[in-house]
Amino acid sequence: MGNFQDHSLTVPAQLEESRLDQFMIGNLPVSKQRIRRAIHEGGVYINRKRCRNIGQIVHSGETVRIVILDDERLVPFSEEQLIWKSPPFYLIHKRSGQYAQEALHRSQGTLPDELTRHLKLSSKDGVDLRPVHRLDRDTSGLMLFCSDSGKLDQLQKLWHSHVNKSYLAVVDPAPEWEKQRITQPIGKRRDSRGCYRVDKTGRACDSEAEVIERRSGKALIRLIPHTGRTHQLRIHLSYLGCPILGDSRYGGKKHRRLMLHAEKLHIKPPALGKNQRQEMRWTVEPEENWQW
Repeated sequence: MGNFQDHSLTVPAQLEESRLDQFMIGNLPVSKQRIRRAIHEGGVYINRKRCRNIGQIVHSGETVRIVILDDERLVPFSEEQLIWKSPPFYLIHKRSGQYAQEALHRSQGTLPDELTRHLKLSSKDGVDLRPVHRLDRDTSGLMLFCSDSGKLDQLQKLWHSHVNKSYLAVVDPAPEWEKQRITQPIGKRRDSRGCYRVDKTGRACDSEAEVIERRSGKALIRLIPHTGRTHQLRIHLSYLGCPILGDSRYGGKKHRRLMLHAEKLHIKPPALGKNQRQEMRWTVEPEENWQW
């Protein structure tokens, strides 16, 4: 994690009608250049709404917020990541380190932003482009996007009944078991470190895990989530004492990347719309940096 800053200011009456950048430059311990870059990247908000207009006029009583994360390494999108498209649906092979959706400190450089530019989508479709499901920034693998809000809503309603996914994970240490059904509930709130925890009063969760290979005290595991809680697989494996390699947030040992990969995606009709006639199946192998 790089240098993180989060500043909020209320516009006073004497600075009514100031330009956004000038107001911030005169009232924050942040350089002019960095403020303007933050606006361009999408890390500045007026009354909780992202604002990327340097010359926006601010008004008395408005809340201006700037969120900055310096020294982060962005992984750019490349055209070979787009492995299937049938507008408004677009399937990519996400790389570890890419933002799957807009982050608090940026919209520029995220996959919705880069995919919109690569596909040359209209302004409306670009605004509507959303991930159908979530992958953490450091997770790689299959990820589906949609640029039609109506079809996105339909697919998400059918997601748990018509879509199957599986993941690969490398854990260290290897578990003693070969197969495991994990149904520990997960709490609704994050702790001060941004982590969720197993909580008997939390939301119901269900994951399947099976050891595929063992090597030098580690294990390659195939995972099938039957529910879609945030960080579910990471939390469940950590709870069982075999955290994912590279998952420092949940007790995993340091590694070059988070060793979690969305390997397979299977979508049954009519989840992709009334014109879908056949089941769609995709499998992608992990990236070159998948080494253990």
